[in-house]
Amino acid sequence: MNDAVQRPVVAVDAMGGDLGPEAIIPGTLKALAADTSFSIALYGDPAPIGAQLAQHDHDAQRVEIVPCSQDIGMGESPAAAIRGKPDSPIVRAMVDQKAGRVQAVVSAGSTGAMVATSLVILGRLASVDRPAIGAVVPTIGGEMLLLDAGANVQCSAEHLVCFARMGELYAREMLEVDSPTVALLNIGEEQKKGTELAIEAHRMLRESGVNFSGNVEGNVLLLDAANVVVTDGYTGNIVLKLIEGFGHFMGELAHVPDLDEAHRQAIRPILELLMKKYSYEVYGGALLLGIDGVSIIAHGRSSSRAITSAVRVAHRQVRLGIPAKLQSMLGG
Repeated sequence: MNDAVQRPVVAVDAMGGDLGPEAIIPGTLKALAADTSFSIALYGDPAPIGAQLAQHDHDAQRVEIVPCSQDIGMGESPAAAIRGKPDSPIVRAMVDQKAGRVQAVVSAGSTGAMVATSLVILGRLASVDRPAIGAVVPTIGGEMLLLDAGANVQCSAEHLVCFARMGELYAREMLEVDSPTVALLNIGEEQKKGTELAIEAHRMLRESGVNFSGNVEGNVLLLDAANVVVTDGYTGNIVLKLIEGFGHFMGELAHVPDLDEAHRQAIRPILELLMKKYSYEVYGGALLLGIDGVSIIAHGRSSSRAITSAVRVAHRQVRLGIPAKLQSMLGG
């Protein structure tokens, strides 16, 4: 970086996502303007990045463009992309994080590529067999961390215990919950309910030392049932997308054709509140816990507001030293 003052650097994939630089650059610059304690590196095609930067006031001493000649498509094989596209923003940024040139990576591009490059290039923390995608979900009483939200389709009970331990620390440090509760997503509250995996995970979580509150059913997830909820990545991803889809459904209610104007006006304040407080844009993206670094996976359709949130979360993880604290807590 061309900054005389040593600041942590957040790498941003400027080309990723549905909206590309037109959303990513303004969102990144807004996060940068609100906090002078870090810098950014924008990875991608210099022409559109430069054009966007020229349209917005910013501190040029805290912004670097890292030219990349390749890009990873959303449908590409992550493994093939790592091998075949070393000059793509995601791969270049991860290599730079491994080398210490940047301290975090944010991308709204391919989730598979972000997970794969994080694992292959950054590596796992010692004692972590399976890193997990964590998603912060708004609830009636605050925030809930759901994990795994898609990294591991199949999990063992030991994996779920590791997720719980990582989630508990993250909730305490990042969500600022003094004594976070941890629950296991299941089809009933009873200890012996569910699959063999769920029954064994319940037993192990009770004995793990985490603040385990028991099983939790899907119908109470958003009612502040627990601060951390663990499940396998297959189930967690379905739950996360259902929650996101419900938010979209609520937003579309104002446009239902047979809704008369009086009712449309009556529900508008409620919908505006939902979009303001409970939109995915508030939280920016998911996080990959258990890797030796900071990797933020922003939503593919991220707006500039969502990118602002994602960059802020990335910088806060760096500032609080979340990977190092996870490693210390897990041992190894």
